[in-house]
Amino acid sequence: MSKHPRIYSHIGKNATDLLYGDYIRQSPIHYHYNSVDWNVYFKCQVSGIAPGLSALLKLCIPDQRSNMVEVQYMNNYFGVATGISLTRTPLLSLSGVTGIGFFNIGTDISFDTATTTLSEYNAGLSFDTDILTASLSLSDKADTLRAQIYGSILPLTNTGIAAELTHRFFSKQTTLTLGAQHCLFPFMLIKARVASDGCLGALVQNNIFSALSLTIATEVNVMDAMKPVKLGITLAFKH
Repeated sequence: MSKHPRIYSHIGKNATDLLYGDYIRQSPIHYHYNSVDWNVYFKCQVSGIAPGLSALLKLCIPDQRSNMVEVQYMNNYFGVATGISLTRTPLLSLSGVTGIGFFNIGTDISFDTATTTLSEYNAGLSFDTDILTASLSLSDKADTLRAQIYGSILPLTNTGIAAELTHRFFSKQTTLTLGAQHCLFPFMLIKARVASDGCLGALVQNNIFSALSLTIATEVNVMDAMKPVKLGITLAFKH
């Protein structure tokens, strides 16, 4: 457990990573060939520029609106992150978190210079311990209320469970999502999740080498026969 606040994206991060991390994700702008959609993602972080200061570069090909440079600063009392997208009319983002380690509260806003409007404004809080984390957030311009909880069962095998309850005020839709993960072997992680709207997902991730991993994931909606089964393959290099 961190003894000081981090940045806003870490609120609910454990549950979000378990339920959605490494599953099939697709940028709104992507390459398409026959029935295959694909993107290339690149992320580079430089830490230790100064005490508590780091810089992050995110690139997504071909979705230029997702390309961003972010600067993060954290100390014992608060964490701040500010970013700008790499476009002619950039998105500007600013977030801040304050707390005492096991309890944090923060907010996140984004400004679209193309429309001169706030494109995002979110707020959240979290309670963090070594084995249990819980968070509550309001996002999507105050339309989505999300409660998340994550429990670490066996840290040695990365075994954990997570639950998420989401309510959307505009559509009056409430969804419960449950998920679990476990390392069968030191080099193999498996995940599964199920949601009350009929969405099922599963993945297997293999660390081929210490810096190279291969993930195979699938998703299906058992309540909507019109939606096709999705199969995704991710090859990630980390250094």
